[in-house]
Order: sequence, then structure tokens, then C-alpha cells
Amino acid sequence: MSPEICVLSATPGLGEELQDALAEEPASVTSVQETAAAIRRATCGCATAILVDEDPPDGSAAELLRRLRSTDRGRDCLLVMLSSRTTEIDRVIAFELGADDYIPKPIGPRELGLRLIAVLRRHRDEKTRGEALVSGPFVIDPRTERVTCSGESLRLTSIEFRLLEHLARNAGRVQDRRELLQRVWRWCDEDPERTGGSRTVDTHVKRLREKLGSASNFIETIRGVGYRLRVA
Repeated sequence: MSPEICVLSATPGLGEELQDALAEEPASVTSVQETAAAIRRATCGCATAILVDEDPPDGSAAELLRRLRSTDRGRDCLLVMLSSRTTEIDRVIAFELGADDYIPKPIGPRELGLRLIAVLRRHRDEKTRGEALVSGPFVIDPRTERVTCSGESLRLTSIEFRLLEHLARNAGRVQDRRELLQRVWRWCDEDPERTGGSRTVDTHVKRLREKLGSASNFIETIRGVGYRLRVA
């Protein structure tokens, strides 16, 4: 079954433009104008991804993210934010809440479609990767995006999962912030300091450590460079 992109937008034409742009791609597009409808598409397993165009008329993108990530199926649904707000804090908040991508306006329908297809393919590839990875107290299953720490299940966002997985696959080796932005966030900016990328990494590492509890010391800070997952 082809993936479904659910477009949550007050602009009815956006979904139609996106459907035309993706006419030759293996993906379908549905359009809704209410947050509740988008959440229903996600929690019933119909929508593979939700594209949120600005704040929905009946709420905020932040609240949608919180509600979506509070359910099991909702956590499996990708969420991409399309916004005219492009400041550092907007991007940081979006990723902090669990967005899978943040796309600034203006952007044409074809480029938007290709960006969404790239997110879907990346997610599919991560789901179909090899067997579970074991590093220290962590068992990381890329097929289900599930992590256990000393036998206890952790509730991580997609970004937090990818961050821990990348550090685990490179355990013992220092990963600088630019590398993490490119590998985990697929951030293409040449100057992460200028665009707030370094702060994004630091914020997510802090949140991840909070969820790891007593195992948080496995993520070591390399001052002035980045982070490293300690080899047990």
C-alpha cells in the first residue's frame, strides 16, 4: 500500500497542488482542515505522514505534535511542519516536540513534494534496516524505532531515536555537531552556528539524557566538539 500524506491546511489548494506534484510518485495525498481529522488519520494507521501548514485554524502545531506523540500509532506517523516562521527558536521548538522535518516557506509544490518523499524514503529505509543494535545497556531496534535500556522500554521521539542510534553505531568515536546535524537531522546548512544548528543538537542531547535516567552518563560531552557514546 502506498504511503498517505495528510495535509492539514486552511488553504484547500495546497493538497491539490501537492497531489499534482506527486502524480508520478508512489504516494497519495488527502486534505483536512481540522486537527482532530488529521489525528484520526494518523491513529487509525491511514496516514503515514502529516504535513502541517502553519498553525491549524483550531489549534497550534505544537499542540498537534503533543497529542500525536502521546499515542502509540501517533508516534509512528511522521510529522512535517511547513511554516513562514524561520527563526532558530521556531526550528528548535519543532524538533524538540518531535517534528521529523521543518520546511520554511516559500517553497514550490514540486520541491515540497520531493522533500516529503525523501522523508518517507528515509523512514522506510530506517524501518527495514538490519537487526537490533546492542551498545552498552541499550538495545536499539531500527525496524520498530524501539529502545530498551537495561531491559526497560524508553519512549523516544523519532529524532531522539535517530540521535541515540547514530551515537551507538559510532560508539567510542566523537561525533561533532556538524556531523550529527547532517546524519540525524539531514541539515544542509553550511554554517550550523549561524542557523542555530549547534543549539538544536545540544537541546536534544539534554532531552535524551533526561529520558535515559541513570544511563545518561553514557553520552559524553566533548567540549568544543560534540558528543560520544561511551563504550561499556
